[in-house]
Order: sequence, then C-alpha cells, then structure tokens
Amino acid sequence: MAELIQKKLQGEVEKYQQLQKDLSKSMSGRQKLEAQLTENNIVKEELALLDGSNVVFKLLGPVLVKQELGEARATVGKRLDYITAEIYLGEIPDLGDDPGSLY
Repeated sequence: MAELIQKKLQGEVEKYQQLQKDLSKSMSGRQKLEAQLTENNIVKEELALLDGSNVVFKLLGPVLVKQELGEARATVGKRLDYITAEIYLGEIPDLGDDPGSLY
C-alpha cells in the first residue's frame, strides 16, 4: 500500500518538475519576444523621423546594403506584426486533451 502511494507521489512530482521546466522555457521565450518587440518599436520610431532624402542601410551578414525607406518601414511593420502574434499565441492556454479543463 505504501509503495503504491510512493510511486503515485513520485509520478506527480515528476509531472510537477516537467511543468516547471516548461514554464521556465515559455518565460524565457516570452522575454526574448518582448525584447525584440521593444527593439523593433524603437526602430519604427526612428524610421518615422526620416524623410525621403535620408539613406537607410540594411545589414546582410557583414555587408551594409542600401534599402528604400518605404521598404524598411514595411519590413519593420511586418516584423512587429509577427512578434505581436507570437506573443499572443504564447498567451493562449493549451487545452490538451480536455477542452473542459478551463471550466
């Protein structure tokens, strides 16, 4: 009897430890996305200050390549949309096999 309880307890502890690891991984990913979001918002603000006479460069590997201002703004906008969507998807709870588990 005690052995059965011990095994069940051990199984629950292992599940709990796995949940802690998953939470840690999720929080780490969320922090990276938040940092990228902040950085890209700053870039968007900086690009908004420029006019058509300014030159914008894009870093491709070790080379700086000239880029059109409109293209740079569009790229940053798309990146912001993607990052925001990734953050939102990370907030949706995983229902697993039991969709009624939230109720």
